[in-house]
Amino acid sequence: MATIGSYAFIDVEVGLKDHKVHDIGAMRSDGAVFHDSSKEALMKFVDGVEYLCGHNIVHHDVKYLFGDSHVGKTLVDTLYMSPLLFAERPYHRLVKDYKLTDGQLNNPLNDCKMAHDLLMDEMVRWGELSAGRRAIFASLLSGVPEFEGFMKMIGATPIGSGLPELIADMYMGRVCANADVGKLVQHFPCELAYALALIDTTDSCSITPAWVLHTYPSVDYVLDVLRNRPCETGCVYCTSQLDMHSNLRRFFGFGGFRTYQGEPLQERAAAVGGKSLLAIFPTGGGKSLTFQLPALMSGRLVHGLTVVISPLQSLMKDQVDNLIKAGIADAVYLNGLQNEMERSTVINMAMDG
Repeated sequence: MATIGSYAFIDVEVGLKDHKVHDIGAMRSDGAVFHDSSKEALMKFVDGVEYLCGHNIVHHDVKYLFGDSHVGKTLVDTLYMSPLLFAERPYHRLVKDYKLTDGQLNNPLNDCKMAHDLLMDEMVRWGELSAGRRAIFASLLSGVPEFEGFMKMIGATPIGSGLPELIADMYMGRVCANADVGKLVQHFPCELAYALALIDTTDSCSITPAWVLHTYPSVDYVLDVLRNRPCETGCVYCTSQLDMHSNLRRFFGFGGFRTYQGEPLQERAAAVGGKSLLAIFPTGGGKSLTFQLPALMSGRLVHGLTVVISPLQSLMKDQVDNLIKAGIADAVYLNGLQNEMERSTVINMAMDG
C-alpha cells in the first residue's frame, strides 16, 4: 500500500426539510475523533490535514460545509471508486448502498469509521489490480473530481499516450476488436471505466449499481458498443460470442433454427440487432426462442435485463419452467397470481442482477 499523507474522514447529517447541518462526525489519521454540529469547530479539527475523505463527500458533505467556498484540501470520495474495484458478486458491503447506514438512526462518527474501512479495502484492492488495469483506470479518471483525490492519495499515474491501444490489448477477445475505443475514451471515460470493471467480472449476474447508471447513464451504451454489436469483418470476439448458431447450441443444444418453407424466419426474428420487429408465428412455431436466445446472450455479454410482456399468465410459468428444465435459471415471471412476498422476491432478484 502506498504511503499516504495526513487525512480526516467527515460525515454530515443534513435535515431533510430544512437542509441544514444537524450533526457532524470526523476522525483523523492520528486517531482523534470529532462529534459536534459546529462547522467552525470542525474546521479547527481538520486544520493541517492534506486529505478530506468521505462517502459521497464530493457532492454532498462539502456542499453543506463549504458552500461555494474553496475547500483548500484534496477530496477523496469512497463512493465512486467502490463499484469499480468491487464489481463482482457478492458485492462489497457498501457498493450498492448510497448511504453507509440503513434502517437505523444515522451516526456520522460511525459512518466515518465505515468509510475509513472501505477506503482501506479500496487501496488494498487497487494494489491487487494488474499494472495495466491500474494504468487504464488512472488514465480514464484523471482530473475527474469524483476520482482524482483517490488517484492522488494512491499515487496513480496516467499514461501519456496509447490508452486506446492498451485497452484493446488488455481486453482482446472480450470486446469487439473493431469497436472505436478511442472515441469512447474521448467522450465517455468514466462510463468506459465502469464498463471495463463489469467486463472483468466472471459472474454474468454482476450488475452496475442503479445509482451509477443514474449518474452515468451511458455505461449501457458503452457496453453495447464494446460487446453487443457484431462487426462487419467478424473479429474473434464477434465470431465466437455474437454468433446466433453457436449460442443456440450453447444455451439450448439445438443444431439449427427452424425454417418455414425454406425461409429462416426464426433466426431472423431472433437476430433483431436492436431494431423494432413484428414477427407472427403459428402456435408451437418457436416464438419463445426468438426472444429467449437474444435475452440470454444480452444477460451474459452486457449484463443486460430483458423484460417480456406476455398476455397469458400460465404461459409465463410454462416458459420459465421449461428454461429451468433446460438448466437455465436466468428467468423469473411476475403476475397477479403471485402473492406480495413472491412478487417482492422476483423484483429484488431482477434488481440484484
